[in-house]
Amino acid sequence: MIHVIGDIILDCYINGSVERVSPEAPVPIVNIRSQENRLGGAGNVASVLSDFKTKVKVWTSFASDDAGETIKRLLLNRQIDVHNFQTSEISTRKTRILAGGQQVVRIDEEKKSLPISNDALTSIVSQINPRDQVIISDYDKGLLPFLGDFLYALKQKKVETYVDPKGSDFGKYKNCFLIKPNIKELRLATLEKPDMHIDAKVGLSMQNAGADACLLTKSADGMSLYSADKKQDFGIISSEVYDVTGAGDTVIAALAFARSKQLSLTDSASFSNYCAAYAVTKIGCAQMDIPELTNIMSQNEAFLNILHDSIRQ
Repeated sequence: MIHVIGDIILDCYINGSVERVSPEAPVPIVNIRSQENRLGGAGNVASVLSDFKTKVKVWTSFASDDAGETIKRLLLNRQIDVHNFQTSEISTRKTRILAGGQQVVRIDEEKKSLPISNDALTSIVSQINPRDQVIISDYDKGLLPFLGDFLYALKQKKVETYVDPKGSDFGKYKNCFLIKPNIKELRLATLEKPDMHIDAKVGLSMQNAGADACLLTKSADGMSLYSADKKQDFGIISSEVYDVTGAGDTVIAALAFARSKQLSLTDSASFSNYCAAYAVTKIGCAQMDIPELTNIMSQNEAFLNILHDSIRQ
């Protein structure tokens, strides 16, 4: 099983068209055509894993409000197990209004939740098996406290932990196996060293997090995998980019999925690179279409094998 621990978000997409400007203010009038709700944040990570037919459990928090009920229903529809800590006063919702495929405005409804207690973290450890994987999906909504002791306990059980970080202090994730920042997050975590080379910044961040590896996503420049004194670059896979929303979620979910199928860390990073290239061709958080991914990865037998296993399940 893969456990996803972190902030869940309800992503609401309102699609419409713009034919005129408001007489009340210089803003477009959007005529609504359709509306769709999707799981975001830790929910999107879990959704990607469910697309791969992987058994997944989400440990998160949302309130008993309209958005929370929608989150609960979406998780149920995807057969994703969930533990709701119920430390949130309101459920986080991001509403994106699109016209002609372009985002016009985004409306956020959120309030910091209370963090998971140490007793709750200890309880989570007891329910994770050595063959499981754990993803920390931090969207800085207040749920995740300092995780060093929790991650150390998992490390003692030989459980691999993958962190999608937020904030300036990667020491929060001390004892993780792999940390996956993007360029912006890496810069924020190394603000005191603005002139340091990017490789050195990664090394410092790995040291602060006590991580064995780092997968740095670099947008149009692809990604780089760092482990010990080794660095491997993965160039961007050519695709038509429509929306980068949720691409980071796709990367960490695909990486954990590939590792759960016993692929090497290098092959797992490469697999996640392909999945991210596919995700950005879709509007919003993309669903992993296994037949389409099979076509994209047709030259890699190891990738095809784990995808075919997903189809058979």
